[in-house]
Amino acid sequence: MKKILAVLACLLSTLSFAQIKSPSEYLGYQIGSKVTPHWKVLEYYQYIATQVPNQVKMESYGESNEGRPLKVFYISSAQHIGNLENIRTNNLKLAHALEGEGTTTSPAIVWISNNVHGNETSSIEASMLTLFELVNPNNSKSKSWLENTLVILDPCLNPDGTERYNNWYNGVVGIKYNPELYAREHREPWPGGRYNHYYFDMNRDWAWQTQKESALRAIIYNKWLPHIHVDFHEQGINSPYYFPPAAEPFHEVITPWQREFQTTIGQHNAKYFDSKGWLYFTKERFDLFYPSYGDTYPIYSGAIGMTFEKAGNSSAGLGVYTDDKDTLTLVDRAIQHHASGLNVIEIVSQNAGRVVSEFKKFGDDAASGKLSSFQTYVVKYDNSRDKTMRALIELLEKNKINYYSSSGSIKGFDYFSKKEENHSLNSKDLVIPGNQSKAALIRVLFEPEAKLTDSVTYDITAWSLPYVYGLPAIASKTKISSLNPYQLETISNSIGSPFGYAIKWDGFSSAQLLAALLRNKITVKASDQTFKIGSEEFPKGSLLVMKNGNKQSNTEKILKEESDRLKVKIYAIQSGIVEGGKDLGSSDVKTIKTPKVLMMAGEGQRATNVGEVWHYFDQQLQYPIILINPSDFSRVKWDEIDLFIMPNGNYPFLKDKAQTDEFANWIRKGGKVIALESAVTQLASQSWSDLKPVKQDTSSKSKPNPLKKYGDRERGALENYTAGAIFKVTFDSSHPLMFGVKDYFTLKQDENLFQYFETGKGWNVGYITEDSKMSGFVGHTLNKKLKNGLVFGTQNLGRGSVIYLTDNVLFRNFWESGKLIMANAIFFAIE
Repeated sequence: MKKILAVLACLLSTLSFAQIKSPSEYLGYQIGSKVTPHWKVLEYYQYIATQVPNQVKMESYGESNEGRPLKVFYISSAQHIGNLENIRTNNLKLAHALEGEGTTTSPAIVWISNNVHGNETSSIEASMLTLFELVNPNNSKSKSWLENTLVILDPCLNPDGTERYNNWYNGVVGIKYNPELYAREHREPWPGGRYNHYYFDMNRDWAWQTQKESALRAIIYNKWLPHIHVDFHEQGINSPYYFPPAAEPFHEVITPWQREFQTTIGQHNAKYFDSKGWLYFTKERFDLFYPSYGDTYPIYSGAIGMTFEKAGNSSAGLGVYTDDKDTLTLVDRAIQHHASGLNVIEIVSQNAGRVVSEFKKFGDDAASGKLSSFQTYVVKYDNSRDKTMRALIELLEKNKINYYSSSGSIKGFDYFSKKEENHSLNSKDLVIPGNQSKAALIRVLFEPEAKLTDSVTYDITAWSLPYVYGLPAIASKTKISSLNPYQLETISNSIGSPFGYAIKWDGFSSAQLLAALLRNKITVKASDQTFKIGSEEFPKGSLLVMKNGNKQSNTEKILKEESDRLKVKIYAIQSGIVEGGKDLGSSDVKTIKTPKVLMMAGEGQRATNVGEVWHYFDQQLQYPIILINPSDFSRVKWDEIDLFIMPNGNYPFLKDKAQTDEFANWIRKGGKVIALESAVTQLASQSWSDLKPVKQDTSSKSKPNPLKKYGDRERGALENYTAGAIFKVTFDSSHPLMFGVKDYFTLKQDENLFQYFETGKGWNVGYITEDSKMSGFVGHTLNKKLKNGLVFGTQNLGRGSVIYLTDNVLFRNFWESGKLIMANAIFFAIE
């Protein structure tokens, strides 16, 4: 009887496999002939998981900003699917992310990510084909691959952007697509589906995890640490197909094996593409340097990380004419991504043993310190930087980087002085050893100057965290052996003062607390002068919540709840008389206004820069901001607006005399403007602005060479270029724009530099001098120009003011030290 039941079970299982529907059968159309909604893609994945539960397992890892599900699917043999947790923990042991000895007989782990850019449609469509073929009972090849390989498929990293694009495209395409590039179905409106809800490019956010989706994905990614990571993308419609090996520069921490196997994968894919007559290119454009991409972040965690790019993007739709008058179709785009995905799995399966053993070697080398250029990084602590230190610790924890405290002394490279110096360690100094699982990532994030093998890069060239956070630090070749658990004071504030409370203004969390108090209609004052209460010193801008003026019964309750949540210490005030400063009744102690804030968000604006400000207000400050379409500029009730923020973008109203006059009059009546990047240049062209660009003749001009080589034209253009380099800013600490800032380093991404204001015409708040460059690539001609010029300044106009921030203080919202400068600009009066 048992034998009969076993035979019947086997027969039923076979019948179930035979009835699995392909994507086309399930959806009712050929993949690529329609743009499939995100929910329907997940429905098909769930269908497959239900049909073959012994081979496919789904795991939810959260929701997007707009509430759409984020899911990964594990696909392998029944044996591996039944043993997933043991495979996972064994792999973390190989990486030294868990204690214990792991075995290299475990399967190779391939993670495939799709649609981090929502309007790059082909990868999510292709993923359904790949899922089906991996469990297709008629595919003997894939069955053999899964005997030694575990595939993790993430169908869509950016569902909000994907659905923004899908909803728009499906709403404008007809029964048949129109391939003419000028047809409306190829002209995606602002902000486009590339970005997530807050208009962030999440393919630049892997390390920083400023976005909800990125942070959630990092949690599950770091729970696995796969051996291979494939990131599918699309590029311009006239490019063919790109796959590894990548272009230089490679970061020098990338191992010979990571280079070698990336090439092996590329060669394997090339053979298949050659057999189909498909064009492709390798070793161009897409480098492996900036640490926060979907290829580099996995590489720095031990994987073979790779980008695959097919022609397409938002202008492609279902089909479009290229410059050669070929028709590029979504069908073809999906087929090629599907082929690449299967090819990767096949070659990994053929080399599974080596893939796993080399991953173990990476983990062993990381744990022994062999991947580190410095053996120890020390971030120096002082009370005035406590809040910023906590912010850095939060980033370390997101990336599973271990940190400790220690004692004694250490010699190393001082980031601020750029010299070898001796330092004594105190118990609150943050010690990050270079011998741990995330050693390569630590090296990349903390190294003072990353070595460039090629100056033609795809992104910024400097991001060293001590500069980003403005925290003094040392990089040492010495290994510290005595490490202790690190702990800062737990903040649990006491309330009950009969007079009021003081809050130090020395970090972004102070600004978050201010916003929370204003949200709750609590009156907050700020002192323009430093003062002392007992032994505690309070810097300029410190906040005061007085009993007088806050009569509501829940003021202290709100103050405690919000300050504890944000880990901000509050200090009881017993008297209005203070030491070393103006008494609390002085005219230098002013009530902070709750400004009504406006920003344009629409055509002409750079979506990512709008998104940086929007996310800053909406998610970080949690303070209201009004977003308007640029076309509605004339409908704004300007008398109700206190602050207008102008991020990088185009402002046509500045070329309309009537609108410009109205705008200038609003400022004169007391309005405040914060202008960033290109908006500064546009305001500087106004007749009322006293800001002028640095005169080019102030720098020595090199004589042009008429005999330059045509073949060197790309590198020749770099003479006046920087993708992003870090400069030390010298600043006036007495100015409200810099309240609470101890040290600031700016990321310069262009040549914009302005002359100093003449006396009486504005305030020169922040500027770069000779030898201000700290890290990153700057073309030699531009490097001569980037000195002795203004980067932050303010100008009064009537009763109002304009704040000029020529560099982006909110860059990708990971530039931590700029967040307090932005808060100063928002909340403090500039006179």
